[in-house]
Amino acid sequence: MNTTKREELLADILDLVRKDPGIRPSEINKRLGLEQSDALRENLIRRGLIRKERDGAAVRLYPTSR
Repeated sequence: MNTTKREELLADILDLVRKDPGIRPSEINKRLGLEQSDALRENLIRRGLIRKERDGAAVRLYPTSR
């Protein structure tokens, strides 16, 4: 994946998390037509832009206050 496409996907994921706090990774994948987004989500977490929380068996994503 080229850098431009990767940054666009990161921006799209961040936008979804900001618009729908608590969104599940599977919903992100569904909305963006991705098979998986683990590496992209982890990148946003490392950058401090989103955080993940366990909700029972589910994982939910939230924007940080940055």
